[in-house]
Amino acid sequence: FRIFLEHDDAWQDANDSILEMRNAASQEVFPAMNELAGVVSKEIEWQTAVWNEDYVRANDAARDVLAGLNDSRLRGYRALWFYLAGSSAERAAREGTPGFDALARQNYQKAKAAAAGVPWLVGLARGSASDEAVEDIREASQMLQVEQLETYLDSLGILHNRMFAAREEEIRGGLAGASNFERAQELLGLHLGFAAGKKVSDASPDPWWTIGDLVVVFEDHAGAQSDAVIDATKARQAASHPDWVREYLPVPATATIVPVLVTPATRAREGAMPSLSKVSYWPIADFREWAEAALVTIRELRRTFTEPGDLAWRAEAATAMEAARLDAPGLVAWLLKRPARDLMTLDS
Repeated sequence: FRIFLEHDDAWQDANDSILEMRNAASQEVFPAMNELAGVVSKEIEWQTAVWNEDYVRANDAARDVLAGLNDSRLRGYRALWFYLAGSSAERAAREGTPGFDALARQNYQKAKAAAAGVPWLVGLARGSASDEAVEDIREASQMLQVEQLETYLDSLGILHNRMFAAREEEIRGGLAGASNFERAQELLGLHLGFAAGKKVSDASPDPWWTIGDLVVVFEDHAGAQSDAVIDATKARQAASHPDWVREYLPVPATATIVPVLVTPATRAREGAMPSLSKVSYWPIADFREWAEAALVTIRELRRTFTEPGDLAWRAEAATAMEAARLDAPGLVAWLLKRPARDLMTLDS
């Protein structure tokens, strides 16, 4: 600082070094700057139209912006402008402009396609056709789960593996035995991006996992032997869990709730069979095998996780979790095809 103030020969030597370094450097052009610069005037036109509440003009300006954004590296920015175009069209439709409601949905659908991994875009893009609506609901659940997984991974830290590895070990160790099985099962749900919990009270279930309007609620029999037999009391207890969930958990009235019996037992008494028609069956050995594969999948996804909000990572995570049957829609669909009554043997 003294040399700078004096500004004599010592300062000139430093300044010459700075200039020499500058002249030796080469400036890299930011990707797609020509396209971004080319649409600025239309972006201002959109903002002006919105300010003046001229939403038809705003929608037209947004489409002009989109016409100038063609570089593949601007995919996320195109998603933003498809959303803004959809928002403008929706406002125009509210004011009575015919045809703009459908135009809004089309733009929201384009935004959803360009920015896979943003859960709230799914709801905006939802169409009226039932098969499309079902697929949109499935995708929204998947993306919500991935979003919650991001938050979970971020909470465990990404600069080192200490907390993450400790959580893996706690889950593995707990699932391997009986005394800590339920706690480990709850932690596994969190590890997969579910909201998970357990409440110790009269007639309460074992852990539950929830995403949106999908709920998996467990009745664990981890301490039983393979020759154990499920009686009517145990079966009725498992079958009653959806009623408990609706009474005590903040789930939507239309929620799909799947009670699951996790047990080494393969046989059930005759009196248990009616209740077991309402309960899914998951042999405990199969559950442990699936849980181990789940831990491996999440560890692999964590290798490429850097921070929440990466759309490319979200798409990768959704694909990997669906392939491993870790996503809530896929898991629920699989469990619904496994009624315990059909899979357990009647005890003679």
